[in-house]
Amino acid sequence: MKKIITIILIILEVFIIIYSKEVISEFKNTLRICLYSLLPTMFFSILLSNLIIENGLYLPKIIYKLINRIFNLNKEEINVLFLSMISGYPNNITMLKESNNENINYITNFVNPLFLIGTVGTIYLNNKPFSFLILICHYISNFILMFLLKSKNTKNNYKTIKKNNNIYSNSIQITIKALSIIISNLLFISLLVTLLKLVLPFSKETNSIILGLLEFSKGIYEVSNTNFSLFIKGLIILIIITFGSISIHFQMISINPKIKYINFLKYRIINVLISIIVYFIINGLILIKN
Repeated sequence: MKKIITIILIILEVFIIIYSKEVISEFKNTLRICLYSLLPTMFFSILLSNLIIENGLYLPKIIYKLINRIFNLNKEEINVLFLSMISGYPNNITMLKESNNENINYITNFVNPLFLIGTVGTIYLNNKPFSFLILICHYISNFILMFLLKSKNTKNNYKTIKKNNNIYSNSIQITIKALSIIISNLLFISLLVTLLKLVLPFSKETNSIILGLLEFSKGIYEVSNTNFSLFIKGLIILIIITFGSISIHFQMISINPKIKYINFLKYRIINVLISIIVYFIINGLILIKN
């Protein structure tokens, strides 16, 4: 296995040398999207969620009881659920590193709402209300999956994380570490993106979908620049953010090696199928009302 990895790395090194212009160009595009679109929203969302963790999240008891009854989650897992909805993946995995409940890793995968609404809705699609619709479909599909898997949740398997005296400093360190993993994986995936762009004999539209499944932020940008209708763009973006992309999967495995990837991949695919059904139902209801 080590020999195979070494050979692959050597091939990538040769690829970078031969196609240095294309690779550097792709790196520039990736860094531009990261620095001006993805990382600013991720930074504030991850920092906010970690500050809340350090200070302790306290929801009304009735909310804990209701969610516990519906989804069979304990108090700590419910907190992670809410914070995951604020910060998005892969921060949910960071918060769950101390949890022994394997299943909770697979049902708290939410896209960063600031990125989807602020960047995708406002800048890429120029249609903020439609990005809200995509986000709602994304949330509903996650909740449905969460309900279907409620019987597999095991309780009282969460180790309390020791708090640092300097709450802000500790939150900053965790945030920077998470962002460094994100950007490192994005740059590595950029190599694969460059390679695919050079060898794929498909149209721009098809390539954008393939690239989106590899790296969600760059893929969403590419999808938004295609000639697809708004409805199809929304569907593809929903699939990409629900699947999470291979790049996000790498980040999650890097953060939490305990994750069983086959199970994770299986639930991502199931989640995508649910999200597609939800998307068609909600859009159908909107058309009927109009």
